[in-house]
Amino acid sequence: MNPSDLMDLLGFTTGQIERMALVMTRLTGLFLSAPFFSRSVGPFRLRAALLALTTLVVAPLVPPWPGEGKGDVMQLAIALLGELILGAVIGIVIHWALIALQTAGNIAGFEMGLSMAQVMDPTSGMQENVLSNLLYLAGLMIFLTLNGHHWMLEGLVRTFQTFPPGKAFPSSGVLLEVGTVGVARYFTFALLIAAPVVVSSKLLYLGLGLINRASPQIQVFFIAMPVTLMLGIFLMGLTMALFGQVLTRELAAFMTLALKVGGV
Repeated sequence: MNPSDLMDLLGFTTGQIERMALVMTRLTGLFLSAPFFSRSVGPFRLRAALLALTTLVVAPLVPPWPGEGKGDVMQLAIALLGELILGAVIGIVIHWALIALQTAGNIAGFEMGLSMAQVMDPTSGMQENVLSNLLYLAGLMIFLTLNGHHWMLEGLVRTFQTFPPGKAFPSSGVLLEVGTVGVARYFTFALLIAAPVVVSSKLLYLGLGLINRASPQIQVFFIAMPVTLMLGIFLMGLTMALFGQVLTRELAAFMTLALKVGGV
């Protein structure tokens, strides 16, 4: 059976197939870079089926694209590239909120003496710092609990009204503004999470240095490592009470920035 016979059997026109391909490409960009969807959580076939099902649900809500039914392969290829980039940029900006937690975990882990403690993360296939992985997974659970994945998909669907298929090219000024604000907020958030451990460890090292200066016979090095680790764990436990509130605020801010790329 050739492709045209199959389309006739399913009741789709060539223009509808092109539109669904554009919708799927924008969704694919999001799935490749966004939180949860970009992780290896489940079989590839299941994720592909989810992508196809989401495309079938979203495609009827999307207006026609300028080259629909014309058969212009070059115009379709350029449109597909734009759709992939737009979806990927939106996913990356949202993902910055959770990647900032990984950066904070690396900074805090270094101060606590855990920089050499690495674990294999099965969802990313990479070795990561223990504390970094813990903070990321905790943030991901909060993201899912808040239905962040639903917000993300809803926001992407709304971008089809501002940037219809084939016109997914936001202005350079918007991209520059979102990139600048997003990167600044990314580092601010990471330092905010790691600040209690960093400040307390520096004060502890200063105090131990004064003790060593006053009494050189005390082996400060053997005291510093366990005390720093215990202090860091204690402070991380205390700050967990505010962790959810701060992450919720930052997720909303990064979601707003991401949707600004899509003109929403």
